[in-house]
Amino acid sequence: MRSVVEACRSAGMLPIVLSLFASLLILAGCESSPWKDFHSKEGGFSVSLPGTPVEKRQAFHTQAGPVEAHFFTVEADRGSMVYMVVYGDYPEALMAADDKKMLLNAARDGAVENIQGTLLGEKNVSIGNYPGRELQVLSSDGRLTLQMRIFLVKNRQYQVVAVAPKETRSTADRDRFLDSFRLTGN
Repeated sequence: MRSVVEACRSAGMLPIVLSLFASLLILAGCESSPWKDFHSKEGGFSVSLPGTPVEKRQAFHTQAGPVEAHFFTVEADRGSMVYMVVYGDYPEALMAADDKKMLLNAARDGAVENIQGTLLGEKNVSIGNYPGRELQVLSSDGRLTLQMRIFLVKNRQYQVVAVAPKETRSTADRDRFLDSFRLTGN
């Protein structure tokens, strides 16, 4: 059982990317675009975003085996906000485990630990009949907050992430993004 937890923790896709985007938040100067729906047929999801996402793929070697992560990212509000959907397919044997709570705990712990952040809050969520977890995380330097939802859908893990400066007061756009995420099937 310990090896499954370690595999999930080491398979965390988000931490590497969040480090990159934290620096982009400071340097970017992108203008806001109108919100529009984005559909990923291959990813099996749709989401509303303030612009066209940049897609990137990155392979990770984990204890559970190789995982290819798919990132869809939009920077908005002159780079002060980052909206991101990440998904990766894990070995079916790992995701077929009966203990979804343990898998979600491992995903949560891996995401927080790998960015050396502080978990500010969490709650159980779902999408359809699939379990999930919503997290609020403070970055290690205390400047950014991450609101993220993690969903386990068959052998796929989705992470839907909004990154904003800590002092951001309005959460309307963040909530609009998070609430718009839908599964569309492959």
